[in-house]
Amino acid sequence: MLSIIVTAYREEKTIAKVVRHLLDSQFSGLGKHKLDSAWELILVAPDVQTRSAAKQELKKLAIPETDWQILIDQQKGKPVALNMCLAVAKGDWLLLTDGDVTFGKNAVWEIVELAEAGQKSHIAGAQLLGGVSSRPVGKLAKTTMLNYWGKLLADAAHHKRTLDLTEHSEGFSRRIVPKRKFFPLTGYGMLIRNLNWVLPEDILADDAYISYGLHNQGFRLGYAPEARVLVKYPTKLSDYFKQKKRSTGGYLQLWQYGVVRPETKSRSFWRELEYFWFPIRYAQNLREVIWSLLLYPTRAWLWLLIFWERKVQKKSFKKTWVRVESTK
Repeated sequence: MLSIIVTAYREEKTIAKVVRHLLDSQFSGLGKHKLDSAWELILVAPDVQTRSAAKQELKKLAIPETDWQILIDQQKGKPVALNMCLAVAKGDWLLLTDGDVTFGKNAVWEIVELAEAGQKSHIAGAQLLGGVSSRPVGKLAKTTMLNYWGKLLADAAHHKRTLDLTEHSEGFSRRIVPKRKFFPLTGYGMLIRNLNWVLPEDILADDAYISYGLHNQGFRLGYAPEARVLVKYPTKLSDYFKQKKRSTGGYLQLWQYGVVRPETKSRSFWRELEYFWFPIRYAQNLREVIWSLLLYPTRAWLWLLIFWERKVQKKSFKKTWVRVESTK
């Protein structure tokens, strides 16, 4: 059985499309494998508007009430909301996503297909698959610097996941970026085994925490690059720093929980330098070259802010986890 878990907050404008793209089998491919032949939807949101919009879409799709439930969280942060869903999920596998992203056509089918293939390969002697990552893609056109950065960084992550989590690594420079066989799944859309997860309530990077948990228990991680999830990245520089301090800085927090090992260290200032060549190579015209050059000091300043807030100030979870409005 598959449990589809969606966390949302004030996503009344996008939640209907999320529900439709996940549950409409003609679009998503849901229900076409043994793994997801039976499924349930669990959605958690604190606001009435989001819950109402989701319910209306479920009625339009004629989804029986026995196949879904909507929970109300107390606005104590995403980890607490996720824990509410994880506690009631019945599925052997969990598909986690957010209420402000858009799944591409057949994305669910691609993710589940890889999971079922992983089951078969384990029978043949391969390491057991524990999770599958989708591929985040920048939703907006590269018409502004922030939109360009969103697409660039998403494609850099795609490059790294392809190198580390698949065998299709032709054309990648091994001299500059070594293969490490580990890179975290993305919280925008990831399929994981139900291992009775209970997340720390102050965790900033829940997707990375789960990814390390799977790896440390001996599972391998998979990547389904055709399973595209469209993401609206920040369109304001202030929001960019808010989001990145939370997501990127959250990796420093993981050391406190003892889940990161030296060989699986996936994000740091020095590790990021392995991709110093990527922004320039990514640019396709003079304007994009300039935007790529501006990304270098921006990322350096970001790491300085992360070090100051996490290591020096020891900033609290509540002050770090803030809503990023321009991504909605």
